[in-house]
Amino acid sequence: MEFRKATQEDLAFVRLNPFEEAIKGYPYMQIPDENCFVGIFESAIVGIGGLVKHWDGRATLWLMLTSECKKHGFYGVIAIEAIRGKMNELIEKNGIWRAEAAIRTDFPQAKKMIEYFGFKQGCLARKYFPDKSDAYLYSRVI
Repeated sequence: MEFRKATQEDLAFVRLNPFEEAIKGYPYMQIPDENCFVGIFESAIVGIGGLVKHWDGRATLWLMLTSECKKHGFYGVIAIEAIRGKMNELIEKNGIWRAEAAIRTDFPQAKKMIEYFGFKQGCLARKYFPDKSDAYLYSRVI
């Protein structure tokens, strides 16, 4: 799996071809900065994600997967390990000691993945996402 800096075109592609249909209804967003990447496996974009710093030491991690993940069973352990490595690289590069993430309550695969990445579940946030779906808020203190 390879990674490169994400573009607005990459984000548009993911929004049109999401793993999770709810992404299609999310509001338009800008690629925030150099901490945003796109993951490519076997010439297919499998996801886009990144890190948004709130202040020194604290950031939110985010990830949107594409429908390509469904076609090949999420490309197995290779993709998950590669994404975990990229997230850890972003955390280290930016000097983050508290990383946070929000996971849709109706997306059990994401819940498993973020817990595998070492995040601990915190509270339930009602109507958290743009479509008013609920989220589990996660954090990882380094």
